[in-house]
Amino acid sequence: MQRTRFSLFVGLAVLGLIVGSWGMVQRLIHGLNPVAFGSYVPWGLWVAFYLLFLGLSAGAFLVTILAYVFDMERFHRLGRLSAYTVLIVLVCEVIFITLDLGRMSRIYRFLVTPNFNSLMTWMFVLFNAMLIVYALKTFFLIRGDLVAWSKDPQRKGRGFYRLLALGKSSYGPDDYGRDYRIVHGLSLISLPVGLLFYGTNGAFFAILMNRPLWNSALTPLLFIVAAVLSGGALIAFLTHVFLKDDELVTSLGRAVLYCLLVFLFLEALQFFVGYQANVLSVVAALNLIAFGDYWWTFWIFHLGLGSFIPLLILLFQKDSPGAVAWACALIVLTFLAVRFNFVIPDLAVYKLEGLEHTFYHPRLRTHYTPNVNEWLVSVWVISLGLLIFLLGSRWLPVINSDQRGGMKHAH
Repeated sequence: MQRTRFSLFVGLAVLGLIVGSWGMVQRLIHGLNPVAFGSYVPWGLWVAFYLLFLGLSAGAFLVTILAYVFDMERFHRLGRLSAYTVLIVLVCEVIFITLDLGRMSRIYRFLVTPNFNSLMTWMFVLFNAMLIVYALKTFFLIRGDLVAWSKDPQRKGRGFYRLLALGKSSYGPDDYGRDYRIVHGLSLISLPVGLLFYGTNGAFFAILMNRPLWNSALTPLLFIVAAVLSGGALIAFLTHVFLKDDELVTSLGRAVLYCLLVFLFLEALQFFVGYQANVLSVVAALNLIAFGDYWWTFWIFHLGLGSFIPLLILLFQKDSPGAVAWACALIVLTFLAVRFNFVIPDLAVYKLEGLEHTFYHPRLRTHYTPNVNEWLVSVWVISLGLLIFLLGSRWLPVINSDQRGGMKHAH
């Protein structure tokens, strides 16, 4: 990334942290009191962002699997960037879902009193397993360059790189071979762990009996396709920005195009089955998506800017890396609308007739609009993730230019 562009994005991230700090301080001091969601709509914008980041990690996860489990050479160049992306996205993801908890201080109870009959416990276990695996994978992928950088007299911060390399002062072919085998082993472990992690998140929604729109066998499948679509689009965009590999970008663009078509087909299927079944609560939830207060997020952001325009670009400009990258960026930037329309409408339907007339309190309404506090906190978390990613891309060897996946020899 060019220095000017890098400085601009770092400046935006710092500005986001400053602006969002007000909301974050309010959240930490007053708990969930400043938020707009309540008892009938207990999950709001932060859960939508959680699902967005969950999906964004899936594309990078898939690339590391293709590179180091199936040993597909063309994806080796993306290995470091993908592993590091998974790591940063997981951190943002856990911050969002932790902030959504009413009592964040009780999160330790997952460790001391786990209930293995609960999918939430398994989500906690699998999340931490993913975090550990990808932290180790990133380390072993970049260790060779950390050693080399710690010995480079032209490079500042050599002591820092020596510390990150855990004091290792040489790196030869034997080290490379051993680290590659470790990365391969970690990737083998991450394959079932990752599939269970993403599948468990989808199943968590699908098993909720009183949520008819979520309570469908289609939900886990939609989750997986949505994750691969948004995550794949992110990796294609990052490949264009950081690696400038035109062939890889256009190849990823074609994969994103297929995923987009499958996702739109499944989404249309969800609407068709929902309306044909004519179950009142399902029809009400679908009507909220298509004709409710936030119809514009569905029609304009998701279908228009996030689907139709990228579809045209990916079909008719498929050989232009720049156009493909911007089509993928559009998908990523508008995918929050998909997650928002997944989370809110099913919650925003009264499940008992006349319930809205029984009790009256602002927290006992199904109308939900994210307030300023929720947006400020979201800006803070996203800015933190962006800043860590940018600093890592500049000061850590996570962007490699060689075709072997960057596990260089450093004697």
